Amino acid sequence: MRGSAPSLSALRPAAPSAKLLRRARLGATAVGGFLVPWSAVLAKTLPNTTQVRRWSTAWAGLDASEAVAALATSALLARGDRRAAVPAAAFGALVLADAWFDVTTSARGRESAIAIAEAAVVEVPLAAAAFWLAAKLAASDPSQP
Repeated sequence: MRGSAPSLSALRPAAPSAKLLRRARLGATAVGGFLVPWSAVLAKTLPNTTQVRRWSTAWAGLDASEAVAALATSALLARGDRRAAVPAAAFGALVLADAWFDVTTSARGRESAIAIAEAAVVEVPLAAAAFWLAAKLAASDPSQP
């Protein structure tokens, strides 16, 4: 019909080409291949302790990023938008990073026990739920509501 809006399927971007996927795979392999030995170098060469500036800003920024990802997931889910998979996956990754740094930077004793308990009871299960949601949304049929 003349003057009618295009269908939703016409608005969807085309699937990435095989060439683009191959380049993305090679790029991801190169980055991962570099980061594995680099992590070992850092583990051997960085000091065990350090003084940092803007510690509170770093932690507030991480938690704010988690909040943005969670709220973006919620907003997209409210619209029934499968693209909620993207912020859900980001939320899962951010929460795991939060748990990792909570546990690895906590002082010995009570603070460490609290960080480990919080990671095990709250953060890791939240990340798992976010990754599960992201996987379900990514695998869902776009033609189904």
